[in-house]
Amino acid sequence: MLRGGTAVLRRAASGGGHGQGQGPAQPLEPSLLRFLVCPLSKRPLRYEEATNELINEELGIAYPIIDGIPNMIPEAARTTQKKPPAEGSKEPEQ
Repeated sequence: MLRGGTAVLRRAASGGGHGQGQGPAQPLEPSLLRFLVCPLSKRPLRYEEATNELINEELGIAYPIIDGIPNMIPEAARTTQKKPPAEGSKEPEQ
């Protein structure tokens, strides 16, 4: 029934795929960006080609893309170097 899914599971179980020295990471299909949103904020994501990740600027998190497939599980996301606004950064009104 699910022959394609079985092959993916076998490849994942055997260690094949991302991070195994099999060449460059497979990039995201650009047309998917129109449909993908952050599962936490429901906001659009930005594709970062250098890291092969989907970035949520607002929350400061990045979702990895593994073998061309975005891993949109919040627990799989890493935090980015987003700097929150400094307290008292506004000039006091006179």
